[in-house]
Order: sequence, then C-alpha cells, then structure tokens
Amino acid sequence: MKRCSFLFLLVMSSAAFSLCLGQDATGSLQDKAAAGDPAAQVQLGMKYALAYPRNVKEAIKWFSLAANAGYADGQFHLAGMYDVAISPQNPAEAIKWYTLAAKQGHKDAQYRLGVMYDQGRGTNKDYAEAARWYAKAAEQGRPEAQYRLGQMYEQGTGVSQDYGRALKWYLSAANLGRPEAQYKVGYFYEKGFGVAVNKAEALAWYQKSGALGYPDAKDAMKSLMDE
Repeated sequence: MKRCSFLFLLVMSSAAFSLCLGQDATGSLQDKAAAGDPAAQVQLGMKYALAYPRNVKEAIKWFSLAANAGYADGQFHLAGMYDVAISPQNPAEAIKWYTLAAKQGHKDAQYRLGVMYDQGRGTNKDYAEAARWYAKAAEQGRPEAQYRLGQMYEQGTGVSQDYGRALKWYLSAANLGRPEAQYKVGYFYEKGFGVAVNKAEALAWYQKSGALGYPDAKDAMKSLMDE
C-alpha cells in the first residue's frame, strides 16, 4: 500500500467522524480527553490529524496520552503518525508503537507491522516475521493481510511454499471484495494450483475481478474465452 493511501485510511478510521463535531460536542470531547478518557483522546487526536492544515504536534500529543495509557488504538494511531505523517518519518518509532498495539490484538497494527518487516522499514527485512504478523491480521479478517499472506505462500517467501494455503488466503480476501485476490483465485483454478483445474470457476472469478476494474483479470478472461 502506498504511504499516502495508508495515511488516508489512518485518518478515516475509528474516530474520523470527530471532524464533524459541533462546538458543544467538541468541548465535551476536549473535557473527556483532558480527564483521561483514552477513546476521547484518540478522537481528539484524529480531529487534529484531519485538520487542514494538519496539526501534527497536537495530534501526536493526544495520541501519545492514549498510547502511554496502554490503549491499543492510541498506540496504532501514534505509530501511524511516526510512520507517514511527520517529516522526516521515524519508522523505528512507528514499529515500537505498532508492536505494542499488535500484541494487544489490534488487527490494523498487526498488518502495518507486517508491512514494516516486509519492506524493511525501520528494521531489517524479515519475511518470516512479516508473515507471522500478516497471519494474525489475516485471521482477524484484514483483507490486505490475507492477500499478501497468499502471495507469500504462493512464492515461498518467509514461509514454505504451499499452494493450498495460498488459495485459502486468496479466497478469504476475494470473498471480502479484493479484485487482485479474485484474479489470483481465478488463476489458481485455471492452472490447477492447490485445486483441481476448473476453467468455469476460473472464468467466474476473473469476471468478478474484471467487474471491479482489475486489468489482468480482463486479459485472462479474454484469453480463457478464446481457447
């Protein structure tokens, strides 16, 4: 995922609605945050993160309060600020906070921690560790983690190559509407990777992927229909 795309998802997550709060509600939120409510602190941090221009200093201040209180969502959002929002970025500090949130079961933090190890951002590249964190996020239904884990099993990257497991995770992501995963499921059925060859099933998955605009699926569909 591109960093700008991640930042968009970050600011549009759990507390994005705080941008729309009226004056009275904002005051109430400020009071709750000042009183030590970590959920309110995250919401207030999001208000500053979403502002135009963005107020990074205030966002980090409120995320830090929630994060230091052990609140997983605060840790995740604080990590995101160090990951993509500040200049220069501080990926090592991002990993620290992603790890704390991930260990509490925060699936988005688990996914981003996988990305950090996958790309070698703020740490040495470690595909096995990336796969471990992707698996945790995948099991909680994070489709991006499911797709990347499918790739790793297909390619034998960080895990032993296993087409059956690759197909399992591609299917999970495909059923959550990821067009690239739908294409991969079609490809596996076409080639017989981890499953018996089934051209009709392959075509059905290519059609689903193509309908969502995935270009490789459209080419594969045309090739299969021309056979």
